[in-house]
Amino acid sequence: MKKYGFTLIELIFVIILMGVLTGVGFYMSQPDATKQDAQYTLLKLKEARYRAIGYETGDGSCSEAGWIVLNEGNLSSNESPTHTIKSEIKLPTITTLANTTPHKPETVCFDSLGRPHDGNSTSLVSLIRNPLDINFTKGDKNTTIRLFPQTGYAIIPCK
Repeated sequence: MKKYGFTLIELIFVIILMGVLTGVGFYMSQPDATKQDAQYTLLKLKEARYRAIGYETGDGSCSEAGWIVLNEGNLSSNESPTHTIKSEIKLPTITTLANTTPHKPETVCFDSLGRPHDGNSTSLVSLIRNPLDINFTKGDKNTTIRLFPQTGYAIIPCK
């Protein structure tokens, strides 16, 4: 006599195997919050730089659209596109000619040439002189944005 079906044990084994694979697949498909936050902040940095290029205020102050405040509250705004920062932002300690005391640059301002400055001034003494690494951390995940001092170009470096 020929057997044309599956036994109950074989069916239960297949259902359990499908459940395990679904659980692993669901866990692996979770988005990386640090990468999303870094990409959104990179977009905002590039937007501020783009708006500042060619816009000369004449008084050494930052143009209205050419600056960005690097904290969770100001980056999580109601502007379009909306995004809520879910990871912790860690800023490096820097010094400029204007402020020789080591401090964390909360506000980055771009001048008409696209160069990054510390604070709301575009004078030569407020230029950021070293690459600025902005780190986003959540749990064991970490993503970095590197802002170059002479050009204002920003990237997310490969790990």
